[in-house]
Amino acid sequence: MNSLLHVRDLSVHSPAQPILHALSFTLEPGRILAVIGESGSGKSTLALSLMGLLPPGFQPRGELRLNGQNLLTLPESQWCQIRGKTLGMVFQEPMSALNPTRRIGAQIADTLRLHTTLTRSEIRDQTLVLMKQVGLLKAGVSERAYPHQLSGGQRQRALLAMALACKPALLIADEFTTALDPRTCEDMMALVRQHTEAHRMAVLMISHDLGLVRHHADHVLVLKDGTCVEQGPTASLFDTPVHPYTQALLSMSLHGAAHAPFTRLPVYTVPA
Repeated sequence: MNSLLHVRDLSVHSPAQPILHALSFTLEPGRILAVIGESGSGKSTLALSLMGLLPPGFQPRGELRLNGQNLLTLPESQWCQIRGKTLGMVFQEPMSALNPTRRIGAQIADTLRLHTTLTRSEIRDQTLVLMKQVGLLKAGVSERAYPHQLSGGQRQRALLAMALACKPALLIADEFTTALDPRTCEDMMALVRQHTEAHRMAVLMISHDLGLVRHHADHVLVLKDGTCVEQGPTASLFDTPVHPYTQALLSMSLHGAAHAPFTRLPVYTVPA
């Protein structure tokens, strides 16, 4: 099967220090890749690299090929064309990702307005379809509601509706289930899985919830200090982890820390 996303020797340097080091992996259509690791391991930097949203001064090097095109060579005008259409992203903090002064329905409609040729009435109809798909209408949320009138879980559902509006080839989900209750979390992941199967959408999921990762991801990549220490199919990585760092992360899960953000583990190296 041909890879949708091919990352080769991706390195990112901030003005102060290197963050990612020669990271390489592939992601196929219809598959979910989970990226796990401690806070500060480079997970969110990877997500921002894939969306072309790195802060000023951050310098990416290597290759980020989506359908064969190296994204790192694109001018901002071309990034704007693929964000929201080919690439979708659900951020960790919905209140910082949503415009507090605009209604939810209008913000979902923006993606359709920018990236499709639908008429005004068709955009409204599709906006309501998306709100229904993510469970907002069932919860009684109106398209005319403002972000502050929604709960945290409802705001995440609105972000997911925006990200899925144009049926992206790749969805990047950066800790988007962190503040959700277990039921809502499962509902959201079930909807993401449904889109991967129906539309061959690939998903890069960043998460500290190892139970969620084991249940939903097809493949797992483990980051430590910006370096991939291990990657492989989910079942084999969870059942027979090779690197001591991966073993430590999974041990935290076994001791009841599966839903808590990883902070800092002892230093581990591969035995000689």
